[in-house]
Amino acid sequence: MALKDRLDDALAATAPEETQRQETLSAVLTVAGGGSDAEIQAAIARIISEREQKAASFSAAGQTELAKTERGEIDALRAFLRMAGEPVIPPKKTNAAGPTSSPEASKPIFSRMQMILGGIAIVIVAAIVIILLRSSGDSSSELVASGPGEKITVFKDDRTMGDPKAPVVFLEYAAPTCPHCAHFAVTAMPEIKKKYIDTGKVYYIFRVFPLSATDGAVEGLARCLPADKYFGFLDLMFRNQSIWDPDGYEVPDVGAALIKMARIVGMSPEKAKQCMEDRQTQERVNQVAQDGELKYRIQSTPTFVINGEVVQIPIGRLPGDVVKERIAALLSSK
Repeated sequence: MALKDRLDDALAATAPEETQRQETLSAVLTVAGGGSDAEIQAAIARIISEREQKAASFSAAGQTELAKTERGEIDALRAFLRMAGEPVIPPKKTNAAGPTSSPEASKPIFSRMQMILGGIAIVIVAAIVIILLRSSGDSSSELVASGPGEKITVFKDDRTMGDPKAPVVFLEYAAPTCPHCAHFAVTAMPEIKKKYIDTGKVYYIFRVFPLSATDGAVEGLARCLPADKYFGFLDLMFRNQSIWDPDGYEVPDVGAALIKMARIVGMSPEKAKQCMEDRQTQERVNQVAQDGELKYRIQSTPTFVINGEVVQIPIGRLPGDVVKERIAALLSSK
């Protein structure tokens, strides 16, 4: 079904009193113009960008209810793309503070009637995500995180570093195009790896939470490399965002820029294109993101989960410092 038809169905299913949701869906159709899938995706990206700027402004002004409303509409648009099986294309780099300091509750993304017409419900989505992640032929194992946190399920196709039996389990959701993720990777991860991961004290799990279609393409390239080359390639991408990242930099041809980066690790242009467009990888990226949204209510990147608990980053603190302090505190209590 075309995205325009899905939008029309969602709009028709929206209750009259849900004026905010009606305005959001109508705005997409208006901005999209011709209504092709590509035009609708571009319109959604533009509207999300505008709403994130509004949310940030409201938050800065202490207008938390208005900020919560804006984020609710942002989540609705993201969920719409995921339900339609399209790459998620919300913009980033509008959250100068980095990771969300405190997740805020928002109204349901879709009304009960919209969920019925869309053929899903939140409980069903959660079950499907788990089934899909486990049905790829790779079994999963559960790590019992220390402390008060919940268990962290680690799937066989997760990219990890360290000892699975380490007392601290550190899960990071990040996006290759995220500048805050790049800063954390370059400034904090080398010390964390040397001091905690390489010494068997921390088991590290990395998952891509896409903020744009480009994130899925980068993950496709990384997944085409041998598993032991995965983190080295991501580090290369983080350190060279200005060469290939389309958001925030002057990159006239993103595809060509990504192929150029792939060549550095010995990948041919033909192979790189195939990897970036691999449908199975893109589906997995979306599935992992859905699972993260449902389980940890992720609203920004990077998001850190240590021993089952989401780490809150206080305003004015560097994420790397907070993460290192949390790890040290957990280890000292052992």
